[in-house]
Amino acid sequence: MANKIALLLLGGIVVTATSAGAAIGVYLDGGGPLLESGGDGEDGSAAPTPTLTATATAATDTGDAGGNSDDGGGTATEKPGSAGTTPPPTSTGTPPPTATSEPDATATPGPIRPDSFNETKIQLLVVEEINDRRVERGLEKLRSDEVLTRMAGNHSRRMSEQGYVSHAAGGYTTADRYRRNGMYDRCKVFNDDETRIREGKQLETLEKVSAGGEYGGQVNRNDRDVAVDAVEKWFTENSDRRKLTFENAELLGVGVHVSGSNRAYLTADLC
Repeated sequence: MANKIALLLLGGIVVTATSAGAAIGVYLDGGGPLLESGGDGEDGSAAPTPTLTATATAATDTGDAGGNSDDGGGTATEKPGSAGTTPPPTSTGTPPPTATSEPDATATPGPIRPDSFNETKIQLLVVEEINDRRVERGLEKLRSDEVLTRMAGNHSRRMSEQGYVSHAAGGYTTADRYRRNGMYDRCKVFNDDETRIREGKQLETLEKVSAGGEYGGQVNRNDRDVAVDAVEKWFTENSDRRKLTFENAELLGVGVHVSGSNRAYLTADLC
């Protein structure tokens, strides 16, 4: 009988130890106590403790603790290599203007028709320009002479026909023209100290300038431009300037011919 009682006690001890071991194992594997007071399960038993898992997606959707969210005051932060990378924002700035072709403001206008120039008006303007420069130098103005004007005009036309400037044109020299027009003896001009007489080409100046088209880097676009250009060239050249400022000269004839190639040929004869 005593042996049976001893066996029963030993069995109880074994069962108790086994149950305690199982309880300890459950506690260690589950990460906490097996049971909690006041169970939250539907059957009154304790509910398992939820496992917290941090994901990159949750951090992206809800923002961080510093308020860096998509709709807050901060800037959303994406981790390198994360899926669903947000594309860069579209620029709202004004697009660059489309390049358009504009006319060149420095382009040279085309030539002017030669018949737009008035040869008679240019003649009068040349006389005016020469006399203005004589007055500036304290000299008397020259008077226009009809015979000299006709003679100079014929010579300008002949120079235009041959295409270059020369005192000889159409078979006549300057002295020949003065003689044929009865001006040779009349138009012998003394030099300023009246010791020598000037005659022939010493009393004549010639020039070729632009008249509506480019020539010598110049484009004269109206009658006055032509007159001023020619007279300025004469007064820049020493020999021509001396002729036009003879103190003892009294008369002047100017001839102008505008060619079809936009050139003006000018002759000035003194007396």
